[in-house]
Amino acid sequence: MRLCLGCSLKTRIVAVVGLLFVGGISLITFFVTRILHEDMRAMVSKQQLETTQYVAHDIDGKLHLREESLHRIADSIPRPLLGNPDAMQRWLTEQRSILEMFPTGLLIIPPDGGPPIADAPHLKTRPKSFVDRDWFIDVSASKKTVFSKPLIARATNQPAIVIAIPLLRPDQTLEGILIGVTPLATTGFLDLILGASPGQAGSYQLISPRHRVFALASDIKVAVTRMPEPGKDQVLDSAIEGVRGIRIIEQPGGARELVSIEDIPHANWLLISRQPTESAFEPVANTLRNILLIAALLGLPSLILLLAALNRLLQPIASLARDLHEMAEGTRPMHPIEAQSTREIADVAESFNRLQGKLLEQEQKLASMAMHDTLTGLPNRLAINHRLEYEMLRIQRSKRGLALLFLDLDNFKPINDTYGHQTGDALLIALGERLRSCVRDVDMLARLGGDEFLILLSDTDIPQEAAERVAQACIAALGEPFVVNGHPLQVSASIGLAIAEGGAEKQVSPQHLLSMADQAMYKAKGDGRNRYAIYQSEN
Repeated sequence: MRLCLGCSLKTRIVAVVGLLFVGGISLITFFVTRILHEDMRAMVSKQQLETTQYVAHDIDGKLHLREESLHRIADSIPRPLLGNPDAMQRWLTEQRSILEMFPTGLLIIPPDGGPPIADAPHLKTRPKSFVDRDWFIDVSASKKTVFSKPLIARATNQPAIVIAIPLLRPDQTLEGILIGVTPLATTGFLDLILGASPGQAGSYQLISPRHRVFALASDIKVAVTRMPEPGKDQVLDSAIEGVRGIRIIEQPGGARELVSIEDIPHANWLLISRQPTESAFEPVANTLRNILLIAALLGLPSLILLLAALNRLLQPIASLARDLHEMAEGTRPMHPIEAQSTREIADVAESFNRLQGKLLEQEQKLASMAMHDTLTGLPNRLAINHRLEYEMLRIQRSKRGLALLFLDLDNFKPINDTYGHQTGDALLIALGERLRSCVRDVDMLARLGGDEFLILLSDTDIPQEAAERVAQACIAALGEPFVVNGHPLQVSASIGLAIAEGGAEKQVSPQHLLSMADQAMYKAKGDGRNRYAIYQSEN
């Protein structure tokens, strides 16, 4: 009977310890997964918000650049030529450096909205009257620069935007209107969001709240279409009502979306990045499921070992009870009880350290993906923006300078059209490898997207000389033919150089430096391409 009582005590101890072990592992796993769940959701949301802010800033910067370029053209128009259409046409056609920004057309409209006084390129399909256009009405009334609502250009039947600059006489009466028409989906303008999406099931939407019109979206078919009526899309309603930043919005049907909304001030537009929460947080759910699986796989063997160890640890108690029972029954002589040693239970903390290591690897992988171009492996826009901000602060202390080179490939689109995007992508990869040989290890080569690259030369005593030397090396390197997929290919690049001197009284911002390099690149293109140009201030 006593032996049975001993077995009962042993069973109870094993059961209690087993339950405590399972309960402890479950509690730790619960809190760990809960903390990780919140941290990873916050990380995914932050990544979407930063990407949306970057895209919105990029779009606003390109609109601003086009507005500034139009103002420079407007200020340089010889006003007597407005009365001489043939001379005005010749003068406008000569403004090649700006025509690439407005491929649909650069036009000068008379104040009555009639046929253009001049247009470049000259198209017979140009309309004969513009009096019904919203930008003409707004400019005529306000005498100020106007960004039109998203529209279908009558000359090309393509989604476009018009930037209109009034030409005023000294008495502030309207003498004419200079307009630039840019297709919304043109390369290097707003094509950054075409075909792109935040996550697998998300989309970008560029809207004009004032006109309740989609300017552009991930799907080009949505461009220049009416937005749904109020109440049918809570995301669009929230954006128009003033909601900004990142948040989860629930639709009337119950579907929830992770949404980030950013302003594009120059055109009074909004950029919306949206994706279903199930898709946005799917990696989070997968990671937590893997954590629970790993905890279960590690916990089960540990529990079996624990029960085996407890059985071994409690064996001296059973032996003692058996010995005492036999001595009490007289079946064995009385003798001293020998003490028996036991072994300690193994610690399971190593398993959780292994789990944390895996989570750290995943976090580092996500961070690397966010900072690098998926095609070439080069740093992307976000990476070079962070580096440029750091270097601009550093040169203020070191008194040394830096240079930024903006490279845009010449005639890259025909290669894509002729040999296909696969060959074009392979060429970009090979081109990135060749450009690496032109810079130092301390410098940074990045791909902005499409056929645009940036080179940041940091920590230089004479930044202009270093920039020109690297630009010449890049032009020479690209002068050698490429052989891609059996095709001999020849490319060149137009390079814009912008310089920032350390210790300057007025330090330029990273965004302004990038804009300076971009403008210099367009100057190089306008001068004949396959060359470089240094940004020259107009002051």
